[in-house]
Amino acid sequence: MSNWVLDVKNLTKIYPKSEKGAKNVTFKVKKNTIHAFIGENGAGKTTVIKCIVDAYQNFTGTILINNFSNKLPEAKKFIGYVPENSIFPPELNSYEFLYEFGLMSKMNSKLVKQKIDYYLKLLKIEDLAKLKPFNFSSGQKRKIMLVQSLIHDPELIIFDEPFSNLDPSARSEFLAIITILHKQGKTIFLSSHNLQEIDSLIDSLTLINKGKIYYCGQKTENLQKMYQKYILNTGTTK
Repeated sequence: MSNWVLDVKNLTKIYPKSEKGAKNVTFKVKKNTIHAFIGENGAGKTTVIKCIVDAYQNFTGTILINNFSNKLPEAKKFIGYVPENSIFPPELNSYEFLYEFGLMSKMNSKLVKQKIDYYLKLLKIEDLAKLKPFNFSSGQKRKIMLVQSLIHDPELIIFDEPFSNLDPSARSEFLAIITILHKQGKTIFLSSHNLQEIDSLIDSLTLINKGKIYYCGQKTENLQKMYQKYILNTGTTK
C-alpha cells in the first residue's frame, strides 16, 4: 500500500486571459502528517485545492487520492474539504444542513445523526445546532463546514486558509482541533500564507509561488527561513 495519500502530477490550470493559476504543479503528501501548502495570496493555492477536490475539472495533469483518480467516487470518500468561505442556504439550520449532506453521501440516517452529534460535541458547538449558519461569524461557519467534512470519516482533511478572518481565540481553537484530528489518524493538508501561526504545527510542506512549486518535503527549519531560502532569495516574488 502506498505511503502517499495525495499525489499531484504535472497539474496545470491557467485562467483565460491571465497568466495566473497552476503551472505544472507536482507534489506529494504522506499519510498521517500535517502538511502545509504555503504561498502568498494569489500564489495558486486555492486553484490547486479546487482541482484536488474536483471543483475545477478542466485542467491537465493527474491527481491521485490513495491511488484513485480524484474524479472517481472511490477517491472522494477519502477527502473532507473545508473552504475559506462558505455559502449556506438561508432556510436551513446547522443540523438540517449537516443531515442533508450526510444523506447525500449515501450514509445511513442513524449513522449520520451519530456523526453529527459526535462532532458538534467535539467542537463544542452543540448550541449552534438549531441556529442558521447563514447568519454565523466566519469562525462559526468554518466549524460547521468542518463537521460537514468529517461526517463521512475521510482520511484526508483539506483546509483552505483555515485561520483567515478569525479572531485570536478562534485561531487557537482551530489549532487545537487540527491537532486532535491528527491524533485521531487524519492527514491534514492546509493552505496558509501566515508562517508564524503554523510553524510549530506542521511536519512537511509545499511552497508555491506564481503557480509554480519551489519546494516539497520535510520541514527542516523555521518556516520563515525556508520561505526566505526557496522563494525570496530566488527573486521569484518580483
